Order: sequence, then structure tokens, then C-alpha cells
Amino acid sequence: MRQPNPASLARHRLIARLIHATALMLLCGATTLAQPARATTETPPLNVICDLWAPYQMVVDGRLDGFSTQVVRRIFERLDVAVRETRVYPWKRAIIMLERGAADALFSANYTDARSAFALYPRQPLVESPWELWTSRELAATYQGLDDLRGHRVGVVRGYSYTPEFWAFVERHQVYEAAESDEQNFRKLQAGRLDFVIAEHGNAHHIIERLGMLDSAVPITAHPIKTDGIYIIFSKARVSPELVERFSVELDRFKQGPEYQQLLRDYLGEGHAH
Repeated sequence: MRQPNPASLARHRLIARLIHATALMLLCGATTLAQPARATTETPPLNVICDLWAPYQMVVDGRLDGFSTQVVRRIFERLDVAVRETRVYPWKRAIIMLERGAADALFSANYTDARSAFALYPRQPLVESPWELWTSRELAATYQGLDDLRGHRVGVVRGYSYTPEFWAFVERHQVYEAAESDEQNFRKLQAGRLDFVIAEHGNAHHIIERLGMLDSAVPITAHPIKTDGIYIIFSKARVSPELVERFSVELDRFKQGPEYQQLLRDYLGEGHAH
């Protein structure tokens, strides 16, 4: 019988080992390639935006601060929901971004039917606050209703909702002047270029205090234009109703505690705390 050639046997063993090693590498490679599919299911951080509207959102020492900023931040922390650093935009642009699905959430906003078409609202606001007409003490003393605005100049902000009744009146009688911000309107009031300014109470008080107008501009508290909630609103295109419901539940719990009451006192004054 012929004996196998030792050199030939060595070659066959080497080829068998190479085939076995290649098969193992292919199997491991297939397993490795399958891994990223599981990683992509993680939820990315929310893109939350706002405008500057003190004392609800404002820049203090280079950082975004304010009542709404603090409440929103603490609710997301309690929910363990990751949020990107909040970016600031002009109000009108911010609303358009949310409507077009370019942001996940926006604060601080009032409720309107038009916004509810593209936004999800939590079951309760961050806080309730009145919207009032601000004017001189003389005009405030005689004001009884919208009819008293005839013949006067009323400052409004472009893109703000106010109420349908208010908008209908000022447009019908052409007594309004539009500006880009509440501060612009109060500066016009200070300069005598406006007779009335419509504004949310907390924001207006912050502005007139900074402008030194506490003695010259007063709110007509007996006849508020509306009392409305201030909300964070979520994009219907990007955020699930389940997350909004979780936010609602946690917000309700937070508002019952002392931490929320302290934020009211710190940012909105003793009159808001209860």
C-alpha cells in the first residue's frame, strides 16, 4: 500500500483550518452587522424651543431662566425624558416651526383652536394669568369697556392670539398698531405714541419695572381682556399623546407641592402663590 505524502497531509490540514476559520468569521460578522438595528430604536432627545418672554422665559447671566423654563425643565427631569438645550426664536417663527414639525415642543403658549390643529396640549397649563389693558392712571380711571378704545391707539403684538372679540373690535375701528414685542409697545406708551397696551400681567409688570414705568402705567384689572392658561404645547407630528399625558400627570403632581409654590413666588410674586 502506498503511504500518504507527509507534505500533502500538512497542506490538507492547513486548508481545512482556513475553511473553518473563515466560516466562523462570516458567522460573527453577520451577528455584528445585526447589532446596530437594535440601537436605532432609542428615542432621541426632544427639541424644545421658546421665545424670550420674561418672567416666563428670559436670559439671566447667559443662561435661559424664567418660570416656565424652570417648570418645564423639572417636569422632564422627573419623567427622565432627555431634552436638547432649549433654543430661542422670535415668537412668530417658533409657532411656524412647531406647525411644520421642525420642533417637538414650544412654550409658553395660550390655547387657540387653530393651534390645536397641529399641537397637543397637556390637560392643564403651567400657570393661569390675566391679560389686561395697560394705560395711564387717568385713562384707567374712566375705562368701562372696549368702546372706550375708540379714538385711541392700542398696541398689540403680531402673532398673539388675544381674543376673537378683541381683535374684531380693534380691526373694525382701526385703533391698533402692531409691534414685534411687548417691550416695543411699552416703550411707545412711555413715549406717548400709544394710549393703551394689551399684555399678559406677569410679562407687563416685568417690563414696566425695568423701564421705570411703575408710576406711569397701570393695568385695568377690573376689566381683563381674558384670563388664560400658559402652556407648553407639543407637535402632533413628532410627539405621542402618551408622552403628553405623562407630562400632564406629572405637572399636576408638581403643582400640588411646595417647589411649585416657591417658583410662583420667585418669578411671579406673592400674588400668584396660594
